[in-house]
Amino acid sequence: MSQCYRLSPIGRRDNLLMIIVAMILWVFAVWSIASTLRLRLHPAVFWFDLQQVFTQPPAIEQAVPALLMLVLIVATPLLLWNLIAEWDATFRLTNEGLEYQTLGFRLCYHWHNILAIQPQPVAADEAVVIVCRYDPVDTLKNPLHRWLHRQMHGRQRLLIGPGIERRAELLQAIEQAMVTSQSSATTATTGIPLG
Repeated sequence: MSQCYRLSPIGRRDNLLMIIVAMILWVFAVWSIASTLRLRLHPAVFWFDLQQVFTQPPAIEQAVPALLMLVLIVATPLLLWNLIAEWDATFRLTNEGLEYQTLGFRLCYHWHNILAIQPQPVAADEAVVIVCRYDPVDTLKNPLHRWLHRQMHGRQRLLIGPGIERRAELLQAIEQAMVTSQSSATTATTGIPLG
């Protein structure tokens, strides 16, 4: 049952383009906040200039654009993480469950843990959410990995983006395994086979 599903070549191209745009946006935000607040980016004088900003707060016409650029400076690395994680993501069907691997860590979403696939019906151009009973992210030792994974997917969820190759086949296999797991759990609980 071990089949791999990854981002399609078109999805990889689109992701690469978005990564490049996000990096350009981040550089622009750094340059813009520095010029707005008159900060020199040289390490020897940057901290001195930053202290000057705190001792003499900027005027409102400087503070508002600087605050917007600060939001971009903080948010863009998170966007880059999400894009790179999606680029590297591999979904693998195993006998135990749906295995998700990206950026050096691996999680297994066991079949008995998967509750639903949302939305139903699935549109071709939107992300699909795999809803789970419990969060396998708790098994990750690195707290930063746990936090980054949750900010991308959410709690007790796994997103499967629209750019994954053979996604309809993957979702159908997940749904079949989920139904099989639920019916075998019901049989084990009640002792009465379904159907």
